[in-house]
Amino acid sequence: MRFISKHAFERAARLSAALLFGLSLSWGAIAQQAGDSAELDKAYDAAFQELFQDPGNLDKSFRFAELAVQKGNFEAAISALERMLLINPDLPRVRLELGVLYFRIGSYAIARTYLTRVAQTEDAPQEVKDRVQVFLAEIDSRLTRGSLSGSVFIGARYSDNANSGPNSPNVLANGVAATLGDQFTNKSDRNYFISAQVNHSYDLLTQRNEIIESSGSLYASEQDKQKQLDIVFFEGQTGIRGPFVQKLVPGGSFKPYVLGNMVYLQDTWYQFSVGFGANVVLPFTQRLRATINLESKSEHFRNDSERPNASQQSGVEGSLRADATYALTDTQQVGLRASATSQEAKEKFNAFRQFQIGGSFTQLVAIKALESGPASVSANISRSMSHYNAPNPTVDANRKRQDQEWRWSVTSAVPVTPDWTIVTTFQRSTIDSSLPNFENHSAAITFGASRRF
Repeated sequence: MRFISKHAFERAARLSAALLFGLSLSWGAIAQQAGDSAELDKAYDAAFQELFQDPGNLDKSFRFAELAVQKGNFEAAISALERMLLINPDLPRVRLELGVLYFRIGSYAIARTYLTRVAQTEDAPQEVKDRVQVFLAEIDSRLTRGSLSGSVFIGARYSDNANSGPNSPNVLANGVAATLGDQFTNKSDRNYFISAQVNHSYDLLTQRNEIIESSGSLYASEQDKQKQLDIVFFEGQTGIRGPFVQKLVPGGSFKPYVLGNMVYLQDTWYQFSVGFGANVVLPFTQRLRATINLESKSEHFRNDSERPNASQQSGVEGSLRADATYALTDTQQVGLRASATSQEAKEKFNAFRQFQIGGSFTQLVAIKALESGPASVSANISRSMSHYNAPNPTVDANRKRQDQEWRWSVTSAVPVTPDWTIVTTFQRSTIDSSLPNFENHSAAITFGASRRF
């Protein structure tokens, strides 16, 4: 029976450490530690010549494999280690390193074969078996290329101004004072809704770990009285996320995507949009995380008997949004968001620019009676300003519309089971406008149950 020398075994241990250490540090840093690049190339070439002249020498195979790893030539290191197994198959550590290297180059099925053989070796050291289990779990995760998740939220909402009617019946029409009929002023109502979100990711199994991310959203709501507000909304988007901003922020990712959506009002097709966007995720630290989203979409509105001038709103919308969250403690988090939107339209009085800024504070609350995790309470506040491009002659031909809105909300989420969460939200909105037709305020309360899957 062939055996490996003590000296060769010690070199195998050193090789093992080098390979495993290389998974947690960049290979470029390891090569830098090995010395000058020219010296490494010279040592690598010399080791290759020695191995070529004496391919059965295990010490020379180890030396060549070490240098190949430092150079990032994993295929050459794999060849050297596989030749060692031909000489002596009873080397579990070498099988481990082969599994690690095949994992590194993305050959997960072959990596699993080597690592499983190590796990089944009775006399393999326990630390080797422990390391193998870590890699096997990660391989199983990566070979499961597609994953599906989502949530469903069902509930009811009451608003004291469901139709966003003006505060007062005293408005402007063609630039002169007018009085609205009672049917056009603010009306309270309640609605029942269902909201669903589905997310799918598909791993492309590339060395850079690009994945295809897709999502779909549905919102459907039915009013008790204000039937003109019954709505069904669909949206879908898909794109490829990858580590394309790693040089900017380690761990950051970038996803370009395409999107489409459709809106029905009163069971009638009302609007559809198509567009594209880009999303950037920047995890600056474990506590600080930011996202940036840039989007452009072409919106098309359809006229019908209830909305004969809807098509005047058709145009291109562009938006930029930035969000940041910071964990103050393990149970407290603050957030800041800002956005800018440019909405074009066929009729200039429907086109506008909007700027918004807001903040939030979230507190987790441990409740002994809840075994499914802590409850949460979130407070949000935002301020937005909208400036329209031209006066609307049917309201006032000499005055452009300018709106300023304050919005406050408080949301509580109580997990009653591992899957179901009870959610309650109170919201208040106040809009001041340069035109009395658009001044309004409203308060609403929402109660529902959310389930994640």
